[in-house]
Amino acid sequence: MLEQGKTGKYFKYAIGEIFLVVIGILIALQINNWNEQRKQSNLEQDYLYALKMEFENNVLEVDRVIKLNNKLFTNAKELSLYTGVENPDISEERFGQLYFDVINSEVQYRPGSGVLNEIISSGKLNLFQNKELKNALAALDGLLLKIRFQENEELAIMRVELIFLGQDHMGLRRMANDAYGEMFGLDRGQHVQSNLSMLQSMQFDNRLVGFIFTSGYLDGRYKALKKQLELIIEIINASMLENT
Repeated sequence: MLEQGKTGKYFKYAIGEIFLVVIGILIALQINNWNEQRKQSNLEQDYLYALKMEFENNVLEVDRVIKLNNKLFTNAKELSLYTGVENPDISEERFGQLYFDVINSEVQYRPGSGVLNEIISSGKLNLFQNKELKNALAALDGLLLKIRFQENEELAIMRVELIFLGQDHMGLRRMANDAYGEMFGLDRGQHVQSNLSMLQSMQFDNRLVGFIFTSGYLDGRYKALKKQLELIIEIINASMLENT
């Protein structure tokens, strides 16, 4: 074409070829971007579903710990009715039952966290497009820290101190026998003095009141936690619908 003096046509042809190549590259890049976005969206959906399952199980765990905490709170409140009273109207059997019902169970929220931990540790939190979900997860972390503190640094300490008071100042062998009969083949033993005198102890009353206060505060924390978990599940459901 150059030899025949058709330079203009040659350049138009070359430009056309370049244009087609560029368009082809752009289309290929766009298709690749669509594929990557689809992969990311599918991965987000998978994580959202797994997170939803984990949090729904955690709601059941909150219900369990709320029920247990309420049981201990109720028993401790009933026991507190007899402290400081000169002649408490309570039997040795009932005193033993209430005391052991307060101290025998540890109140501890034990959620499943494998999916959330994997998301955070692997940096996949950025997959989630919903900012409301990220904020809700951040709020959940703060609430869990408060619950852990009250469980481990307050309620557990009151419980252990009640146990130590019992070990040091009560006949636990007789108390267990009065409350439940022979356990593990143990009879009442030789130390058969009454345990009701412990109800006159201000130390016992103070520990019991501390237990009641902390248990009551924890009830509010647990209910706030359940509300936050249910909010997160609602946000996840909405996000999954948006992405379908």
